[in-house]
This record gives sequence, C-alpha cells and structure tokens, in this order.
Amino acid sequence: MNMNVQRLATALACWLCALSLVSCGSPESQIPLRIASSPWPGYEPIYLARDIGYLPKAQANIFELPSSDITLESFRNRSADMATLTLDETIELLASGAKLRILFVMDSSNGGDAVMVSPQIQKLSDLKEKRIAITNIPLGVYMLSRLLDAAKLERKDVQVLPSSENQHANMYRQGKADAFITFEPFKSELAGMGAHVIFDSSQIPNEILDLMVVHEDVFQSRRQEVCHVVKQWFRTLDYIKQSPDDAARRMSKRLGVNENEYHHMAGGITIPSQQENRKLLLGQQPIITPAAQKLLQVMLREGQLTKPVDISTALSAEADSCLTQ
Repeated sequence: MNMNVQRLATALACWLCALSLVSCGSPESQIPLRIASSPWPGYEPIYLARDIGYLPKAQANIFELPSSDITLESFRNRSADMATLTLDETIELLASGAKLRILFVMDSSNGGDAVMVSPQIQKLSDLKEKRIAITNIPLGVYMLSRLLDAAKLERKDVQVLPSSENQHANMYRQGKADAFITFEPFKSELAGMGAHVIFDSSQIPNEILDLMVVHEDVFQSRRQEVCHVVKQWFRTLDYIKQSPDDAARRMSKRLGVNENEYHHMAGGITIPSQQENRKLLLGQQPIITPAAQKLLQVMLREGQLTKPVDISTALSAEADSCLTQ
C-alpha cells in the first residue's frame, strides 16, 4: 500500500470517529452508521437521501472522501461500516479474507469510466510507447487490461503511471501523461481541458459495477439499521423519478457542475431498480456471478489476485436480504 495512503487512512479512522454524533465509547446502537464514499455520479443518490431528510445524520454519517483508493482503505481498516466500492475492489477485499456483504448494486458503468487522451492520440494503436495514468485501485488495472486488449498491445508497450484520479487534471495540464484511465466527474474535467475519449465502459457492458457493501458483523448486529439505509436508497430513486428537476439541481450543485453537465455525466451510468437488484444479487443464478467471474479471470491474469474468489460468500440468501423487505 502507498505509505501516504496508509497514513491518510489511519488519520481518517480517528477523524471519522471524532465526527460521530456520539462518543466512540457509546453503545453501538446509538452510533450512526458510517458510510464512506468518493466522487462519482452513481453515488449521488446516497447524498441526496441525506439532503432531503431520508437519511438524517442521527441514522447515518456519509463521508465523501477525495478518491476511491482512500474509500477502499477506510473500509478495509474499519473506519467505515459501509462503503461504496466497485466490484473489483470488493473481490480484492474478499481475497484478503474480509467478511463483507453486498447490499445492492448502485449502478453499472456505461461510458462513465473512460480512457481520456490528449488530442494527438487519435486511435488505439497510437498508445504504443505512451504514458498512461491509472487510478490507484484494482479498477485502474482492470481498465488498463481491457484497453490493451482492444488496442492489441502488451503492458511492455506502454508506460504505466499509478496515481489518484483527483491528480489527473494537474498531470494533464503539466504534460506528465498522454492518456488517463479515469471516471466521472474527472472524465468531464479532462474533456473540458481538451482531452477526448478513446475507450470507455460502454464497450465492455456489465463489467464495471458499483456496490454498497457492509462489514458482515455490522450487518448481523445492526441489520435493521443497515436495511433502513437500503430502503432509503430505493426511496430516493423514486424521488428522482417524481421530482427530476429538484433532484438534478441538488445533485449537480453538490458535484460542482451545472445541470446539463450533470445529465451528461448521468448518461454514462445505469442505476438498477430494487426489482433489478433482486435479479442481480438473489436467486439460484444471480446475474452478478458471471460478471464477477469474468472480472476475476482478468484480475488473476494481471496478478492482482493469487487465488480464485467465490463471490457468493458476499451475497445474501433471499430470506435475509434487505432487498426483499
């Protein structure tokens, strides 16, 4: 782990504890659930739920962290009870022995994750011998692998620069990289500086999923509270349908973009309903299983994992799933 990330994650543990509405020594049932997240349009409904009163702070503290790698570490080191993670991050945690449960699929990327390149790069083969900045999470390596497959290039053909997604704009401005594996809202920020899309998640449908996960022991000890968060997520999706203008105004303002820019970002994701989530996560053959297997094979091939992972260990039985309540 990057030492700066480790130090920041450790400091974060104290910070999240201090920001709780009650003392960290108080009974667990009195402590609001701690939900860690990072910038991404597909995560916005959880903030909207807070802002319209569906998830008051007495029930859940939602912390927006500056990058996805810090969100991952905050969940790993238990600074957070719940977190918004990608499927590949979830698989990595399971491989490390973490006990967690997938509560629901927040969204499926359909263009929101992308490879942005400088103007002189016009086709995939132009990436040969170029510098590619990738995010400091498994998703960055996964997107790199899928990009190289599409470009018919090998890892030795490019120079890989691991970096946090919130550093990509500065790297582009300073000419420190030629291509950037990134996602919204950083994708649109790079586009505003002159970069353009050369490859995105619409070319690999149903491979990049964003999830809300919870530690298994937290689920077992605080199931009613955890399921309440799930209920409010889907209640908020209904609010977005019923009051689209107010929802877009609130979410775009929080992301720091105008409403047209927000709608453009949101066009790159698909948010499944509660019924669709049941198909994704429950039953004898959950739809997430083949997607996870495909992702797992790439992660094994790339050396991100040393052994297979059974995604079913993170799935609920229908009887105890929050999705059936």
